[in-house]
Amino acid sequence: MAAQADLFAPAIQPPQAPDGRAGPRLWVRRLAIFEDPQTIKRDVSLKPGLNIIWTPDMSNSGSRALAHGSGKTTFCRLLRACLGEPGYATDAQRSRLMARLPNGLFAAEILIDGVCWVAIRPLGLPGGEFVVQADSIEDAIARGHRDGDQASIDAVIVSSFFSTIAGATPAEVSREQVWDVIRAWLTRDQECRLADVLAWRSSQTQTRSRAQVLGETAKLTMVRLALRALDAEERAAAARERELVAALEEERRRHTYQQQRYAEGLKAVRLALGVSDEVGFEDTIDQKGLVSLAEEALADAMRADLPKPPDVGSIFARQKALNEEHETLTAKRQELENETRFKRGEAERYRSEANQGEIDISQGGIRVCPVCRVSIDEVKAKGCGIALERCDLPAIRAAIEEKQKKAADLDSDASAAQQEAKRIEALIQQLEPRKQALEAEAKAADAASRAAQAAAKAVQDRVYRARRTLDDVRSLREREAAARSTPAETTALETVRAKLKLGYSRSRAAIRILEERYQGIMAAWLPEGVQGSIKLDGHGLKVDAEFSGRGEVSTAALDSLKIVAFDLAALHLAVEEKADLPAFLIHDSPREADLDGQLYARLFSLVHQWAEEVEAPCFQYIVTTTTAPPSELQGDRYVRLVMSSTPAERRLFAMDI
Repeated sequence: MAAQADLFAPAIQPPQAPDGRAGPRLWVRRLAIFEDPQTIKRDVSLKPGLNIIWTPDMSNSGSRALAHGSGKTTFCRLLRACLGEPGYATDAQRSRLMARLPNGLFAAEILIDGVCWVAIRPLGLPGGEFVVQADSIEDAIARGHRDGDQASIDAVIVSSFFSTIAGATPAEVSREQVWDVIRAWLTRDQECRLADVLAWRSSQTQTRSRAQVLGETAKLTMVRLALRALDAEERAAAARERELVAALEEERRRHTYQQQRYAEGLKAVRLALGVSDEVGFEDTIDQKGLVSLAEEALADAMRADLPKPPDVGSIFARQKALNEEHETLTAKRQELENETRFKRGEAERYRSEANQGEIDISQGGIRVCPVCRVSIDEVKAKGCGIALERCDLPAIRAAIEEKQKKAADLDSDASAAQQEAKRIEALIQQLEPRKQALEAEAKAADAASRAAQAAAKAVQDRVYRARRTLDDVRSLREREAAARSTPAETTALETVRAKLKLGYSRSRAAIRILEERYQGIMAAWLPEGVQGSIKLDGHGLKVDAEFSGRGEVSTAALDSLKIVAFDLAALHLAVEEKADLPAFLIHDSPREADLDGQLYARLFSLVHQWAEEVEAPCFQYIVTTTTAPPSELQGDRYVRLVMSSTPAERRLFAMDI
């Protein structure tokens, strides 16, 4: 059922700054573009309150010039860059600007609590940007960049506006990035089309802002901190929730892995025990359980007899004795063979000597002396020229006979040794069958020993597997019991989330103040019968608009209108210093094509009323548009810059880029 329209919705009043506040705490007084440090191409003065940057469409310009391509979005991006945003253009746009204006620069006079800061950024090569206190842009350019100058104004703005929340930001946002994120909210990308309350930066714009990659939760936290809708207790609970959620996620992954291992282990033990999937861990009336079956399997394995290996020691001892006997006989045979060869050689030598002497003394008519080998006849005729004594032929014959006897004796001994060697060789040959038999016996014993070892190992493996299966069954039973218990983190998470709900309830007071401003803006802006609401819960921040009797209505135009109203409500709170925000806001072409022109005109009128009904407006609202603002706001006081896509001189850079 659709909610009824709130007939007592508060009328929106102009925001009232605290006493003594004579202007915005932060506002941009001037933006200038230079062709070079001495030549200015565009100089735009801005003021507190409403500032309109207008490119008339064809219905208002009276020409065929398109209302697009004049530089409205670039104007906003140059402002954002002077306020600290890293990228002022896409890479392609920057390359064109560097080519056309290699010595160009742009600068802004930014007032913070009455102090003028000048931010200067180069259009050409990067690296020359600086921020300095100065009375004017020209003074800052004349002074020039010096060592120690800040490159960005972020630190000044953070210390001026966000010292309270800088230490409470989410982990994804450092102290130095606080203004970078809040700036993205207060100066939304035109490419985001005001699609969502947290849609601030598009990747297309290549701004290099932290907000471009920040998650929704972190951005919502930054919005709540800025709106004072997030206290320390809730932040602590949120941090604890993140820890517990991470722990539970890790536990879930671990549990999933363990469940998989558990299922695999259970399947393996059932397979090992040869039972079906119906058999559980414990015994039942009908059948034994896995634990009992595993215990029985282990007992059966341990009762198995181990085969006794053969006594290979005695075989090896007999082989050793046989080898020693073989070696002894072989050595004896070798000795006898050597003796035989030696004695036959000696006998041959004696016979040779005896035969030589015998020839010498038995040659008849050619007898020679056995000593000097000279013919006897010649000795007798001439005398012996060598020997002094006459030859003793009988003694020589006796010596020959002695040598012949020794040769015969040696031949006899050699024959005896030869016979003994043959006998021993026969003994060696007789050892061969015994040796082969022992080798066969050893081979059989080795095979039997290996078989016994294999059988023993099989028994041991069976015992090991049975013991392992029993251990696995007992471990699986314990894991099954543990899996049924509730993790401690689950209970703790429930407690923490209860604290978060209380935190949401406490923050509801701050959100209610914002909602009142939002409802007042919607009531002043839209036809009667429209009710707005802002909801903050565990699902995020939701901005709604409902028509009486029709419920929530969503169109592209209405959705963008809701985001604009939300931003204006935050601006309202910032002026009254009920939010940790500078009262500064830029909307780049906030009108969707199907938004009624009269409704769009009320946006300008509403902000104009806020500025005119107070002595000094304490905010700055900059809006670009192609639709004509109300006629009473088309003067120079509110329209700070009028541009056109043609001719080129009327574009932002006064040239083709």
